Amino acid sequence: MQASKKEIAGLAASVERMGEALRRGTARAYDPVRVGVLRVAAERGRVRPGEVAEILDVLPSSVTRHVQVLAELGHLVVTTDPSDRRASLIEITESGREQMRQFSQAGVEVFGAVVADWSAADVQTLTALLERLMADWAEKGTEQQRTYRAKRRFGWSET
Repeated sequence: MQASKKEIAGLAASVERMGEALRRGTARAYDPVRVGVLRVAAERGRVRPGEVAEILDVLPSSVTRHVQVLAELGHLVVTTDPSDRRASLIEITESGREQMRQFSQAGVEVFGAVVADWSAADVQTLTALLERLMADWAEKGTEQQRTYRAKRRFGWSET
């Protein structure tokens, strides 16, 4: 049996509240774009900042600022792209990888404290459902958002 509109609205509201709670909590502790830049560089190897901006869905100028700071801190190395001398490539350093390990460990500790009273089965079930939700979102969500945006524009998002 398919979920009703009311059930889907409840799910959407819960996911939105969870996302907002994570955003508020993390924004106080670290810059999510900066961590995203490091994560993409760790996952992709040498990558152009513009590609990072596209993956993170942020403005290229924001990535540029974060790349500069991360390079100054020794977490990234910036080189000229040999295939296009006008472009740059970024690559994570061992120091950057260590930052990512520390970030990941902090996340595990925070989540561990939040779900300390949960059973292993509950944690596994939620993990599986979230993985399924993310896979379905990757497959259908972005296109659905584009279609919806084309039909209806919210006044506060128009520029």
